Order: sequence, then structure tokens, then C-alpha cells
Amino acid sequence: MATVTNWIDHLSAKEVVGAVYPGAGSSETLLVILGVVFWIGWHVLTNKSESEKLSRLARKRHGANDHKSNITDW
Repeated sequence: MATVTNWIDHLSAKEVVGAVYPGAGSSETLLVILGVVFWIGWHVLTNKSESEKLSRLARKRHGANDHKSNITDW
């Protein structure tokens, strides 16, 4: 294994073309795409579950003073 003593000369050599480490950009791009997909999916699922909960509460049609009667699941 060779030892590099001068990085400027090493990186400007004709043998070294492109990125310093292998696979630069490929795995990062995949991780960003997966992160965005999970992020959007989380928002969709959260919106769906909150909408169901709010519609269920709206169907109960609580009155303005029902909290005084200690109604459960308010």
C-alpha cells in the first residue's frame, strides 16, 4: 500500500480522476431519495390519521358545555 506524502501532487496526477473515494454521490443520492420518500409518506399517513380522528370527534357533536359534565374521550 502506497503512502501519500503530498495530497496536492497526488490529486492533480493524471491517474487520479474524479472523486477521492469510490462511489461518491451514488449512495448519498439514494439515501436522499429514500429520506424524501419516507418524509412525504410520514406526512401522508399523519394527515390521514389526524383527519380520521377529527372526523370521529366531529360526529360526536359535543356541545359547548359538555366538558363540564366530565365526558370521557373529549
